[in-house]
Amino acid sequence: MFEKRVILTVIPALVGWTELAHAETGSPDRSLEEVVVSALRETHVQDIDASISVLDRANIEASPAQHFQELFQQVPNLNLSGEGSRARYFQLRGIGELEQYEGAPNPSVGFIIDDIDLSGVGGISALFDIQRIEVLRGPQATRFGANAIAGLIYMQSADANDETELNARLMSGNDDSRAVGFALGGAMGERLNGRFSIHQLDSNGFYDNAALGRENSNGRNELLSHGKLQWTLENGWTAKLSMLLADFDNGYDAWSPQNGRTTWSDHPGRDEQQTSGISTRISGPLSSDADFVSITAYANSDILFSYDGEWGDADFWSPYVYDYVYQDNRERKTLSQEFRILSSPNGRLFGGKTDWLVGIYAQRLDESNHILSAGIYDDSADVPYSYCAPCLDKNILNSAYASTNYALFGKLDTAISERMSLSVGLRVEHWAADYTDSFVDEIYADPNQPVRHAFSPADSLWGGNVSLNYELTDQSIIYGLVSRGYKAGGFNPSLARAQGASPVDGPAAISFDPEELWNYEAGLKGLWLDSRLSGAFSVFFMNRNNMQLRSSAQYTDNPNDFIFITSNAEGHSWGLEASVDWRLSPTWTVHGNLGVLGSEVDAYALEREADISGELSGREFAHAPPYTLNLGVSFQSAGNRPGRWVGQLDFNALGSFFFDYSHDEKAGARQIVNFKLGRQWQHWEVYGWARNLLDENYHSRGFSFGLSPPWFERTRFTRLGDPRHYGITVNYRY
Repeated sequence: MFEKRVILTVIPALVGWTELAHAETGSPDRSLEEVVVSALRETHVQDIDASISVLDRANIEASPAQHFQELFQQVPNLNLSGEGSRARYFQLRGIGELEQYEGAPNPSVGFIIDDIDLSGVGGISALFDIQRIEVLRGPQATRFGANAIAGLIYMQSADANDETELNARLMSGNDDSRAVGFALGGAMGERLNGRFSIHQLDSNGFYDNAALGRENSNGRNELLSHGKLQWTLENGWTAKLSMLLADFDNGYDAWSPQNGRTTWSDHPGRDEQQTSGISTRISGPLSSDADFVSITAYANSDILFSYDGEWGDADFWSPYVYDYVYQDNRERKTLSQEFRILSSPNGRLFGGKTDWLVGIYAQRLDESNHILSAGIYDDSADVPYSYCAPCLDKNILNSAYASTNYALFGKLDTAISERMSLSVGLRVEHWAADYTDSFVDEIYADPNQPVRHAFSPADSLWGGNVSLNYELTDQSIIYGLVSRGYKAGGFNPSLARAQGASPVDGPAAISFDPEELWNYEAGLKGLWLDSRLSGAFSVFFMNRNNMQLRSSAQYTDNPNDFIFITSNAEGHSWGLEASVDWRLSPTWTVHGNLGVLGSEVDAYALEREADISGELSGREFAHAPPYTLNLGVSFQSAGNRPGRWVGQLDFNALGSFFFDYSHDEKAGARQIVNFKLGRQWQHWEVYGWARNLLDENYHSRGFSFGLSPPWFERTRFTRLGDPRHYGITVNYRY
């Protein structure tokens, strides 16, 4: 009922408007922000014929969010999976990974920070000193290729400039949370500017461990640093060096047999990630007709993901002896190089009416996983009906994945008339991979061990876009878009662990085929009312062929004995996206974002587990809420008095959605209120803030499986999202 009320109330108010960022509130005559990096060439948001959201620094700092996972509901049709201590997996329009216990070589949603590709390892998205966030929805094949079939999230840290700037921040809040941040930038020479920032966040993680008497077993200990050097070279050339260093030393103890905020784990898990990355961007004029851009990027991530397999201790499971652990040590490296040549105004084709761009791209990705699953179950207390007295488990799965991508891409933007333009983009990509795995059962070994598999697939992939853009006025357009995205194939390492016990036949099921997606979209965007009102509106239909659908099955009573199978299916989705930013007066601004989404799995070849009653065919996608809603109001006091009051109140709503494809458990609808109020002086700022102000209980992830001895009956288990979190932040700026 709430879903219907929300949609019927909000759609009429938002028709004709959408998803530009709320611009900084300092000037009523603001213009649309430029999307500098995520588009292939610099352009204004209203000229991009696709569904895009931009959150600038003003938006980010007006929110009480510390991490992107606390800001995501300001983006229509974006969801995230609460797997791990921080959200590492995102879903755009219902497409994206939910978890990857064995790695994520081919993400559906690209995630990039300062040109450094962190797709699949995006949990380190802290917001301190972030200048802008760009979210492009729908396939981005021309721009970014195989890792952006659903869209792309691009985060840009603050650039270096020649003005000295210092920002120091202190935060303190409940849950024993505290943070400190420092950023310094300015001129380092006649042609060299630099900037450096560092931020440390600590908190207990909102769970209490009764078995160990600890309040911080799910705690967060997060360090993130950015660095930039920017040179102004001769003859219009520039060079930028960006660096990133992250050390997230977080706990992972968020699951309880009782589905509450009290856990009983005697071996609480870890979700640690150490990532270093570097990128260089060099650009300048090749001639009077063409400009050149080179982007080189490297990233190295070491990730430890572990958890207590049965979520309890000896006393909790007594009289049974029941103790399991799971640990995955994962290493991921990416190296990429891109060259672009793009037309300057003098180099336009066809009588000066057509801008052009050509580029080549190469990437090398290496990922390895070392997975340990071990434990014991002893039900001797049930003699004479016991069947494990005891049962021991210890197995090790090692997998290695290496892939190379080579792509050629191009784009033409042609003015058909004074107000109409046509854009055509194409990307052709060759993907080749080598995969090996090795499985050993150290307790019940047989002569065939270790079990080994090896594959070396290769595919030629292509994607692109055709769009027509018509200017209604100097500041508004309508557009129509057809785009095709693709995603490379992959592998199922856990089938090696199943050793033939899986519901699929043969080692051939370890690999799965590439996916392709067709997106059909139309939209309106622009500025109205003397640039006091900005917005856009888009509708879309997407058809997924060879849809990569991931499900799991529990094949013994061991809570670690799951196989995760990605197989090819068919599906489609449709919906709309809308946002508005309206400056009512120099004091008040209102904003809103709405996403509506429908989806359906058309065909699914594998059988579900025997005790799952419903069919997956005909069901909605997982983590695809039927609506996402953000409504907010911002305030800043008028006048030139020393110090001014500023504040923002946001109401966020999310519709009920399926947790997974493996079962039919759903998350309930949620309504979250966030609030921030403070006072600003020339150099100082003091804010009080609250996230989840009304302390709403909601679930960010859910499973259905057998955990509790002796019958191991299928049970619903859910993880709670963060409760009310409040605190005070003090900033000093110079």
